[in-house]
Amino acid sequence: MFGQRKNSSDKLIETESALVEAVIQLLARREYSRHELEQRFRSRVADEALLDKVLDRMVADGYQSDLRCAGMILRQRVGQGYGERRVRFDLQNKGIDSTLIEQVLEEEAVDWFDQARELAGRKYAGRPITDMKEKAKRVRHLQGRGFGFDEIRYALEVDED
Repeated sequence: MFGQRKNSSDKLIETESALVEAVIQLLARREYSRHELEQRFRSRVADEALLDKVLDRMVADGYQSDLRCAGMILRQRVGQGYGERRVRFDLQNKGIDSTLIEQVLEEEAVDWFDQARELAGRKYAGRPITDMKEKAKRVRHLQGRGFGFDEIRYALEVDED
């Protein structure tokens, strides 16, 4: 059809070596969860057993790790100013197992209260809360970023001082 380019990623992958090469090319750019790789390649392989075999090999050889991927996503989301609820949601959407999510959150030991306070401080620096409408606006913003009520209360109390 007009306007549509033939994309090399649309080709059916039939050999193990071609699949290994394609997976490694993706993993060279960033970390992917196993679930993401399965979704990405499921429609492009001739044999699903081949995909499972290659992904098992990638895990065994250390090329792919859901734990490493979860840690990367956590650090990235924290750097972007998101709260624990949003981080959990993003990790679940990437297909990360709940036990790995708990493990990563425990290992990283992020202070979500300080994270909320820092975000509120950056966004609303030098602008005190003048009325309930302004406070509600700030609460909604922090909720949308994935912070809980206790964290929001802490961030806004510190902000009021």
